[in-house]
Amino acid sequence: MNTNSQFIPFNLPTPVEKGIDTSVISGLGKGKFKAGCEKLLSEQLHGLRVLLTPSCSASLEMSALSIGIQPGDEVILPSFTFVTSASAFALRGAKLIFVDIRPDTLNIDEKLIEEAITEKTKAVVVVHYAGVACEMDSIKTVCKKYRIALVEDAAQGIGAFYKEISLGTIADYGCISFHHTKNIHAGGEGGAHLSSMMSPLFNGLRYFKRKEPIVRDSCVVKLISIPGRNSLPVMSCQKFKVLFYMIN
Repeated sequence: MNTNSQFIPFNLPTPVEKGIDTSVISGLGKGKFKAGCEKLLSEQLHGLRVLLTPSCSASLEMSALSIGIQPGDEVILPSFTFVTSASAFALRGAKLIFVDIRPDTLNIDEKLIEEAITEKTKAVVVVHYAGVACEMDSIKTVCKKYRIALVEDAAQGIGAFYKEISLGTIADYGCISFHHTKNIHAGGEGGAHLSSMMSPLFNGLRYFKRKEPIVRDSCVVKLISIPGRNSLPVMSCQKFKVLFYMIN
């Protein structure tokens, strides 16, 4: 008896053999599928700057670097989250300040953030657990009051909204996952880093351009080195089009 027939396939990979050809994904990640994927994401996510990354974890680490986290800086985050929401900042030497979550959403309790802020606080990281939005208005108000960077871990947030605004696009930095268990996946791992050019905490276009080739190289080398897995840009482009068609 074939027991597999009793189950609905979850995150079944889409065959995109053409994308495996390294001549299509040429120039260390500068191929047409990657460019198309970033362009499509940017168009749908309010025109933010988009970079594909190897993972959401890598995107979170880019946020920590962009903010300029130094040893001794404090970063506020929810007590219930995935490890890399914390480790991305701990790697830079930050002291992690965990704030309790709301029982109804399992997201950070926005009412407890301000009392956790000290003169050493450098950033607040919010996690939209399972794609359920945090209370972003009040959190942004607090961060603006104390001039603290705000990072959205929107790993499961693509296609979800807070007051008609896409998750991952509200804070100074947004981090999205295309891991095999997420809303849209790349047949393995993948992610995106979002940032607004207008953010006063953004360290400038020059710095962004300097780190962009690093992300491209890491992303493509990682993808090509996994036998039997399809390309993130090729798979994601197809799925983005279907998702955005459905939600629009």
